[in-house]
Amino acid sequence: MKNIQFTIAICLISMATLQAQSGKFNISAGVGFEPTTKMDGATINSMPVMLKVGYQISPLFSINAVGGHVSTSSKPTIANDGIEVNKTTEQTFLGLRGELKKGLGERFEVYGGAAVGYINKKVTEKTATGALFIKNPEAPTKTNHNAPQGEMMYSGFVGTNFYPTKHVGLFAEIGYGVSLFNAGVTLKF
Repeated sequence: MKNIQFTIAICLISMATLQAQSGKFNISAGVGFEPTTKMDGATINSMPVMLKVGYQISPLFSINAVGGHVSTSSKPTIANDGIEVNKTTEQTFLGLRGELKKGLGERFEVYGGAAVGYINKKVTEKTATGALFIKNPEAPTKTNHNAPQGEMMYSGFVGTNFYPTKHVGLFAEIGYGVSLFNAGVTLKF
C-alpha cells in the first residue's frame, strides 16, 4: 500500500511540474482486465490498476511515468511436506515509457511504444489454516524462496485514445505490465 501512495505522490508532483511548462500534459487512470499472473490459474484479489502521467514532446512523441498494482491468489497446491499451500502474489510496477502517436482525425489517435521499469513481486504462502507456510529446507519446491522480490521489466504496448470532448477521452491498450489489457479515462491539458 505504501508503494501505491508513493506512486500517487510522485505523479502529483510530476503533474504540478509539467503543468507549469509549455506543451501538452496528460494523465490516464484505468483498470486491467487480464492480470499477467492469470495464466497461472490465479484468481483476482484486487483489480489491476494503472496510472500514467505524460508529457507530449512533439505531436508524434510523448514520454510517460507509469505505475500499476495487482493482487492475485493461485489455486491451492500441495507442498512436498503434504501441506496445502495458498499463494498470494502482489505486483507493483513503476516505470518510464515512450509513446509514438498518430492522430486519425481530431478525436481519435493510435499509439505504441516501449516501457522500462521496475516490478516488485511480493509472494506470500499460507497454509489452509491461514498460518504462514514455513518450507522444509530439505524438501524441493516449485517456488524459489531466495528469488529477488524486484526486477527490471521491459515491455511493449499498443493502444488507442478516443476524445468525445476536447480534454476528456477514453483509452484502451494491450501490452505487458500488471495486466495484459487496460482501459480507462484520459485527460489532456
